[in-house]
Amino acid sequence: MISTPETEDDPSRRLLPPVHLRKIVGTASAGAYIAAGNSFFSIFRRYAGLKPSDRVLEVGCGCGRMARPLTRYLESGSYDGFDVMPELVAWCVENITPRHANFRFARVDVANTFYGGGGASAAQFRFPHEDGAFDFTILKSVFTHMLMDDFARYAGETARTLKPGGTAVMTFFLLNEESRRMKEAPRSKLKFPYFHSRGVLIEDPARPEGAVAYPEQTVRAVLNGCGLEVQQILFGSWCGRERAVSGQDIVIARKTRAAPEPPPSARDRIRRVVRLIKRRWLSWKARAA
Repeated sequence: MISTPETEDDPSRRLLPPVHLRKIVGTASAGAYIAAGNSFFSIFRRYAGLKPSDRVLEVGCGCGRMARPLTRYLESGSYDGFDVMPELVAWCVENITPRHANFRFARVDVANTFYGGGGASAAQFRFPHEDGAFDFTILKSVFTHMLMDDFARYAGETARTLKPGGTAVMTFFLLNEESRRMKEAPRSKLKFPYFHSRGVLIEDPARPEGAVAYPEQTVRAVLNGCGLEVQQILFGSWCGRERAVSGQDIVIARKTRAAPEPPPSARDRIRRVVRLIKRRWLSWKARAA
């Protein structure tokens, strides 16, 4: 029997971070925090085919909101999560891993104007995991705070670290004919009135990564270019839709092939030219001898 942590006598009720950490991830209420995790857990199983044996990666794990319900489900699987906020990761390391040894958390130093961090640019960041290491990857409220170059990089890294046939569940604010029309109505929670670049719209030019919206066709093209084929989109309520399963749009994609090799750098191209010239010179010298 598969169970989810919903009752007071449930042992995983202990895996509830303090309110000041819950505020950081946007769900200060204990009930809302638990409900959000359980809701996505149901989505992972019902729509994305999560299995108890899956090796799961969560990008932007926060203080364990998504991990919490998984602790009672990943019986023979495993979970790895990383985040840029040290206090959130520290709580998970101290409170979740001692009770669930197959759950691991790590802090990474990546620059982002919304979440903080002063390390490497997200557009150059490499996930700290091997190729094909995971069956299932979660990116909740990650791409909603990333601009185009960062999104493209993380999409590529998601594909790299997924095994062929693996699944990625990602959330976005997607712009299509319906959402562009609905976001102008009073019911819409977000308007995205400012153009940033390459079709991307933002909510606040002073904090461009605070909320970012992408054209749906752009998201499909970027994911497909990485070898991630969109299987389903569950459109969210952010623009005023009714009866949505989430506030954000949920994109479920499957890795259908190996991600393409990145284009060679300028240095690599120069090295290739030098090697070619050298081979030709040696060939000419041999013929002239």
